[in-house]
Amino acid sequence: MDQDLQFDQVKNKLASYARTSEAKKRILNIEPLTNIKTVEVLLTQTEEAVKLLNLREHIPFAGSENIEHLLKKVEKGISLDATELEAIADFLRVNLLIKRYFYKRKMLAPNLTLIASDLVELTNLENEIYSKIEHGIVSDNAGYDLGRLRRKNLELKEKIKNYLSDFLKNKNYEQYLQDYIPFKKEGHWTIAVKASFKSKIAGQIISKSANGKTFYIEPAKVSNLVSQVLVIEGQITLIEEQILGLLTARIFEDLQALRTNLAIINEIDFILARGQFSVEFSAKRPQLNEKQELVLHEIRHPLIQHPVPLSLALTNQIRGLMITGPNAGGKTVSLKTVGLSILMTEIGLFLPSSKPCNIPIVKDIFISIGDHQNLDNSLSTFSAEMTTLSNILQKAGKRSLILLDEIGSGTDPNEGAAIAIASLSELINSGSIVIATTHYSAIKDYANKQANFITASMDFDLTTLQPTYRLKMNEVGDSRALWIAEKVGINKKVITEAKKILQTGKYPLKASKIIFHEKNKSKYHNVSLAKGDIVYLSNLKKEGIFYQKIQFKDEIEVFVDKEFVTVPLKRVKLLRQAKNLYPEGYNLDLLFIKDYQDYKFNRDLNRGSKKAFKTLNKQRVTGIESGK
Repeated sequence: MDQDLQFDQVKNKLASYARTSEAKKRILNIEPLTNIKTVEVLLTQTEEAVKLLNLREHIPFAGSENIEHLLKKVEKGISLDATELEAIADFLRVNLLIKRYFYKRKMLAPNLTLIASDLVELTNLENEIYSKIEHGIVSDNAGYDLGRLRRKNLELKEKIKNYLSDFLKNKNYEQYLQDYIPFKKEGHWTIAVKASFKSKIAGQIISKSANGKTFYIEPAKVSNLVSQVLVIEGQITLIEEQILGLLTARIFEDLQALRTNLAIINEIDFILARGQFSVEFSAKRPQLNEKQELVLHEIRHPLIQHPVPLSLALTNQIRGLMITGPNAGGKTVSLKTVGLSILMTEIGLFLPSSKPCNIPIVKDIFISIGDHQNLDNSLSTFSAEMTTLSNILQKAGKRSLILLDEIGSGTDPNEGAAIAIASLSELINSGSIVIATTHYSAIKDYANKQANFITASMDFDLTTLQPTYRLKMNEVGDSRALWIAEKVGINKKVITEAKKILQTGKYPLKASKIIFHEKNKSKYHNVSLAKGDIVYLSNLKKEGIFYQKIQFKDEIEVFVDKEFVTVPLKRVKLLRQAKNLYPEGYNLDLLFIKDYQDYKFNRDLNRGSKKAFKTLNKQRVTGIESGK
């Protein structure tokens, strides 16, 4: 159903307005609600969101993409780092801002204010984190003598820097040095000493150059200072880990409250996304009913650029609408627009219409739109359509919307129309809302005479020969085939004959007196082949079964490897004649079947085989289900 009506694309559009990943995920997986009171609540929430968004104020919002991940780490006993702790504190701070924002606007948005009021204020936790974490690191004021140790660490590093600078400037060592800047090697501060003077410098050799001409030596005094730095940095790390662990433990104490806040933020995000969608489309809040009344006021399809508005009205007594008109005139789009209007309403969206529409809350939407081909079940187009229709007839009821595109097509027009009319009658009597499209005159006539149906046609511009895509109620349209044919220049004699056939039902059966004479008779005309003959194809180096000669060409059609191929007659050699291969009266068409089981199944259906229909019923059980 989602794809048939493009509801999945509407949900994708709605999800693009959400800020949090959880709200996006919820939108993409949302299913329409069928309780009128619940839908009213959703619409009221959306209405309040629209009012707030129309104020064009900044609404404080807490990004929650990473918060759920952090809470899971805390739940597993993993300490958060300083940046992660600060993210939790920021989340708590914005939660409080959101709560205050909605409280100040409680008269404008009472329902959203009520939702936001459940945000748990964790001010103590927020302040505790901010007091110990600053700019993504543990603060000097976090305690445990941390500030003093950090200052001592900086002093030692400054001493190392100054000592190395003085050493490199000392004239006494100038002749020993390969370079006059310090080098960091394997975590040690070193000086570059010429290989011949390496014994002149007191210290530890850390590394040497590839050519062996330079040795990198850490002076003894620097080694002593570095050792002190390592001790102090170890103490600092230990203290920082203790502070991070204690703050993580505090978060664990309020884990449930944090999860509650996270769920509320995601809920508010979902509501604001619905509001943003409605503002974007200048949408109106629909009015709900359970009386099977459907009234649309110039509603626009939300996924089509420059859509033509659709208006229609169905009541409790007139629950059926039959749409007629030319192909590509907008009939299918009209069906989809109706279906989308109900689905959008049932997830709390306003509708892009000129004024509020009256929408019935239905329990099921059943659809038969587009290509009915079911390759998995090896069913014909018509058989697959009938499988879908059978499912609809079994499940449709008083709170169902039925959308049928070109019902009864794909078979003999008389039989297809008869099945369609009987099905429409059954569906309308079940209490369902039924909207269908057709080209069949018999179905149009039925809809005109049936008290529960109203007709409508897709408008057509007789000047431009183009559809206008506007639905005109209380009219019956036609394909305008003869009128269009005449306009584009079809021979008047042909048009006159066609009109005569329509009026009388009689066909022009006079035999043609024209005789064709072959001026350039093919040099291969002596090659005599009959349907079913076995021939050798020299270009393919394969045997095949002759099917037919192609008129006016020196080519034939041959059945090879269960496929029809066209080959030049000069490449063909007769091997065996059909009259010597098959008994008299043999059905040669059986030689050209690609899938015998499929052929047999459809033949059995046509002759009324009970076994075939039993198989069809089994396939129907696992067939297409278009309901919610």
